[in-house]
Amino acid sequence: MDPRIKLLNRLFLDAVLPVTLAALALVLALTAQVANVQGERLDAQLASRIEQLAGTIAASIDAPQPLLDAALREGGLRHVELQHPNGRHWSSGQPVADQRAGNYRRVLSAIDGGRPTLTMQADLQPLRRAQAITWLLGALCAAGILLLAWIARWTLRRQVTQPLLKVQGMLDACLDGLPLPASSAGLPEAFARIEQALPILAGRREQTALALDSSEEMGNATHQNQAATRSKARFIALVNHHFRQPLQALQLFTANLHPSTDTDQQALLAHMRTSIASMTRLLDALLEMSRLDAGVVTVKPVEFSVTELFLHDRQWLNEEASRHGATVVWHDSRHHLHGDAELAANLLLQLASNAIANAPLGRVLIAARRRGQSIRIEVRDNGPGIASDQQQQIFEEFVQLPAAEALRRDGYGLGLAIGDRLARLLGTRIGLRSEPGRGSTFWFDLPEAPAAERSRAPRGRKPTPIWRHAS
Repeated sequence: MDPRIKLLNRLFLDAVLPVTLAALALVLALTAQVANVQGERLDAQLASRIEQLAGTIAASIDAPQPLLDAALREGGLRHVELQHPNGRHWSSGQPVADQRAGNYRRVLSAIDGGRPTLTMQADLQPLRRAQAITWLLGALCAAGILLLAWIARWTLRRQVTQPLLKVQGMLDACLDGLPLPASSAGLPEAFARIEQALPILAGRREQTALALDSSEEMGNATHQNQAATRSKARFIALVNHHFRQPLQALQLFTANLHPSTDTDQQALLAHMRTSIASMTRLLDALLEMSRLDAGVVTVKPVEFSVTELFLHDRQWLNEEASRHGATVVWHDSRHHLHGDAELAANLLLQLASNAIANAPLGRVLIAARRRGQSIRIEVRDNGPGIASDQQQQIFEEFVQLPAAEALRRDGYGLGLAIGDRLARLLGTRIGLRSEPGRGSTFWFDLPEAPAAERSRAPRGRKPTPIWRHAS
């Protein structure tokens, strides 16, 4: 079955059909209630009339015939009859034996040694007509509800499923480097903005690749770095402005889609979410590199402890390790550091994330120890290791070693490149010790805070915050 039909059917079953069934049940209940009330109202009216007629006859039992005739002339009755136990009998009208009449009986008080019986036969045709009209109106309401359900299904197909699947195809083409499909007119505003941003994104990526190729052919390293920096800065600014908000809207749309037990439907939604998450990670990494290369990050040295550094992203790293089946071991210490706490935490996050991704089902150790006048932060894993002739390449952009590609296919080779820039801002460097088959150890050194700086802030003054924003 066409994925568009499956998605449309799932949306219809989850969103429109329950409301339609509830509305039909409500119309049915209301129609039955109105028809029942109409019958009860007629019963009450006839019960009141027979009570009034019984009271009048009890006062004039010797001549009841005029009273019976008058009751028949008032309408709504087919036959009225009064029968005394002594054999006397009075009646007015012709009785009928079909379902168009209803019989009502009332036993009067004892008169002349007996209890006369008053019988009325009502005409039910007006009631049947009123109830038929009621059911006809209910059927019209049900037909209107079914028409609205059909319109809702048509709207879902035109406004949600078709644009969503088209955008998903464009995302796949953009990630795979294929030509983007032709744009479609008449898309909803949110999808139209995404569709407009995707060609710009693809074009900027091609321009970046062409600029890099041209710089390599010229052999001018300085010009190459400057052109790449400017190209990436423009690319990131354009992506951040035109693509982030539509991408977030697309994440909300896919988050509200609930997959059914159908395997094709689950695979389609999982692929869409994976594509969106991949684009988001790439966008965030490129934006971070652009900020670091542009020189807009200000270093704010403060005094902070190793414990604070380790706690900054510990929860996220533990969850990421659990997702990869790895184990993170933290060896804390009481050392105090001096430097930019936010940049140091980001550097540790890049190294630890890289270690977790390269050691699935393995073990990652994060520790701190004294090294002369500095404190060394180490991240050690038992992954496949790195050959000596490849250890310098891993700090370059978009570089993934063959062994690493077999383990993590959801990255872009930007984590260590970002970490290298962060280390330079902190005035340190990233060290590496690794051998194939024996894991890898990354580290960086930060100066230890002098003992004089470890005193508490004066009373009445708040301590200087070490984090620029919440983790």
